[in-house]
Amino acid sequence: MHIPLKRTLDKIPGGMMVVPLFLGVLTNTFFPEFLEIGHFTTALFSKEASSTILACFMFLIGSQINFKLAPKAIKKGAILLSAKFIVGAAIGITVAMLFGPAGVLGLSPLALLAALLNANGGLYASLASSYGDETDVGAYALFSLKDGPFFTLVALGASGLASIPFQALIGVLIPILIGMILGNIDPDMRKFLGSSKLLLIPFFSFPLGAGMDLRTIIEAGGPGVLLGLIAAITGIGAYVLLKLFKENPIVGLATGSTAGNAVATPAVVAAADPTLASIAPAATAQVAAACVVSAIVCPIIVSYVYKRTERKKEKKSIASAA
Repeated sequence: MHIPLKRTLDKIPGGMMVVPLFLGVLTNTFFPEFLEIGHFTTALFSKEASSTILACFMFLIGSQINFKLAPKAIKKGAILLSAKFIVGAAIGITVAMLFGPAGVLGLSPLALLAALLNANGGLYASLASSYGDETDVGAYALFSLKDGPFFTLVALGASGLASIPFQALIGVLIPILIGMILGNIDPDMRKFLGSSKLLLIPFFSFPLGAGMDLRTIIEAGGPGVLLGLIAAITGIGAYVLLKLFKENPIVGLATGSTAGNAVATPAVVAAADPTLASIAPAATAQVAAACVVSAIVCPIIVSYVYKRTERKKEKKSIASAA
């Protein structure tokens, strides 16, 4: 009997990340004793497993970052990266300054920064290939620096909300840097490591979920949806910046999403600053919800703006011809 599990997961926005995560939540909520069996079962599925698997994932992410790009692609990548950080950090830091660690409307600065300083790379690449050119897709190599918790740690430190030791920042960067070195000195190594990257997503997703309770997910519902909607419109920053630099602005809107790996960010930040540990579970649940919501809303926004722009061009062309 053949059950198309992979095909079904692929149809769900962020399915390979979100589904295992919620399975972990359900397991921890209703069958927590399963996670305490011991030996390989506990080592692989309990919440303690997520750190090691995440470190491996950061290493593999680093191996795919290639700086040997055409100048135009590097320029676009720098614009996308700058815009994503400016908009996300501005929102998160403003909320931190006005409302403190608790945030507003159920959204903490930790949740906002974790979700808004990241973007779904696969979604961006797909939209860029449909609405842009090869340099727009190639820009992702530099834009991919937004993957992981580094920029969230920087923004939290700048806001004064978190005290992030310099050693913690280095600890986050080292696996990424080692991966970058290996990936750039040998293209075959980059290809080999890249083929393993996606495999780890469900393996660190389940343990992350196993550290949460279903009640936390339910409580995160409304704010989680709101966070996803906010993430979906943050691409407007890249849109404006690309327009100022006279580049195709449509692909900037494709950065308005939250990546699946952002779900791990609150836990990583809490590990660097234990004072944030109490709000990390709720932030994790909200970021998980934002991944799904933004993955649905972002393509709709990109498609709408693209069609509207094309209609305006067509009308302008007809008018000039007349």
